[in-house]
Amino acid sequence: MVDEEVDGDVLVVGAGIGGLALAAGLERAGIPYRVFERAPALGEIGAGLGLWANAIRALDTLGVPLGFLDGGASIVQRGEAATASGSVLSAFDVAALSAELGARSHVVHRGELHAALAAAVPEARVTLGAECAGLEPDDDGVTVRFADGSEARGAIVVGADGLWSAVRAAAFGDAPPVYAGETCYRAVAAHDAPDPEVLREVQGRGLRCCVTSLGPGRVYWWATERRAEGDVVPEAERKARLTELFAGFAFGFPEALAATAPDAILQNDLYDRPPLPRWSAGRVTLLGDAAHPSTPNLGQGACMAIEDAVVLTRALARHDTPRDAFAAYEAERRDRCYGIVKQSRTLGRVGSWSNPALVAVREASMRLTPRWLMTRMMRAQIGYDAGPLA
Repeated sequence: MVDEEVDGDVLVVGAGIGGLALAAGLERAGIPYRVFERAPALGEIGAGLGLWANAIRALDTLGVPLGFLDGGASIVQRGEAATASGSVLSAFDVAALSAELGARSHVVHRGELHAALAAAVPEARVTLGAECAGLEPDDDGVTVRFADGSEARGAIVVGADGLWSAVRAAAFGDAPPVYAGETCYRAVAAHDAPDPEVLREVQGRGLRCCVTSLGPGRVYWWATERRAEGDVVPEAERKARLTELFAGFAFGFPEALAATAPDAILQNDLYDRPPLPRWSAGRVTLLGDAAHPSTPNLGQGACMAIEDAVVLTRALARHDTPRDAFAAYEAERRDRCYGIVKQSRTLGRVGSWSNPALVAVREASMRLTPRWLMTRMMRAQIGYDAGPLA
């Protein structure tokens, strides 16, 4: 049972990457807080994610040790888009951007990033098995009700509880997320990536895939197909289906798939949401996927949640009222986040085209896009600086 009442605390609902990043920031800034997680234990699923230079700088600002990157992550030196037959359509130099920005970009195991964030937050600050069932805001604070009948009260509530956020539903009554038209399969396997320093998306007709190093002897891969929402492939059949769909694809995906245990393959439909007019209502605000869920086509979902944590911590430290703090937080973050969401959605739609004529247009457009323009677009994504905590 929770049943706690500390009116001055920030109550963070959700102990995923965004919630723990915010907790790390609040801990460093000396702002009292508590975190509530519905799962019975802290942890993340066994998949990978992009941790670009913008997020690396933000993690450093939050005081999160970056030792988890040593040996268990790839350093991305080059990005490419390619065809299933083996032609590279476009490329950009990530290493040069990293040198310019003073931070490298990586692909990491999601669980290892989550563990590093958890290590920055005292265990006593986190309550597990606490599923948010509703909010009761008033002029002086907010009471969070949990599914077991217990409650907690604080000065403000931050919903960091992901795509299907209970806080968002309670505060805004929002509609369900929007299906992107693709389902995504992911896994980590004991295998060596063919090009460890290259992050390459390979596109076919209605099919996309990527194989990325997670350090020596380990890869993370993902693959998508256009499929009806909720049409889940039985776990025992996923490997065979992907083997058939992606037979003959260049750049090592069939080989990585062959090295993958069948029960290691995850499947999730891809979603985002249209922009909310605002993320805050009274003493309640949202962070990360609860505020601005994005399809994963730019690899910026976790990065944006970490950026949010820096900006929201700073806003809470600088402003005397929740209204002013939330207004400053949203003003700084909305354009950045919704720009990424929109661009990611567009890239996913174009990348999953299956019509041969449209595929030909896509490939010609990529070949004709000058490298300087690709670099400029990438700089806009990973060159963002969330700034200091104070």
